[in-house]
Amino acid sequence: MTVRGWLRLAYMLEFLIAILAVFTLWGEVGGEGHLDLLPWYIKLVGVIGMACCCVRFTAAMVEQKNAWNRRSVGWFLGICFLAIAMASITYYYHLHEEPSDDSSDTTARVNASPGVDYISASTRS
Repeated sequence: MTVRGWLRLAYMLEFLIAILAVFTLWGEVGGEGHLDLLPWYIKLVGVIGMACCCVRFTAAMVEQKNAWNRRSVGWFLGICFLAIAMASITYYYHLHEEPSDDSSDTTARVNASPGVDYISASTRS
């Protein structure tokens, strides 16, 4: 097997690992609950796009003499753009999620009139 064949195998393995890593990281950072609200096609495009950018970023660094060259910087900017897009989508779905109707949540309410000192009034009684 030639060097190019080994590189293709390495890039394929990196792509598969990147899919798992991106999906896990997105779920941990964005929250599984918010990620469950997203349609499947948005998750697919985000994860596959990020994994492709990561592999192309690695390929651009390996195939050139200098690691940071025009191609690698371009793919790194693609990674940054997709990360910002994924974060924005997750934040949008966070803001527009339906409120839960859990009756187990308890909230204490205090009805107080302004200007009345309730602490000292309760100690006098």
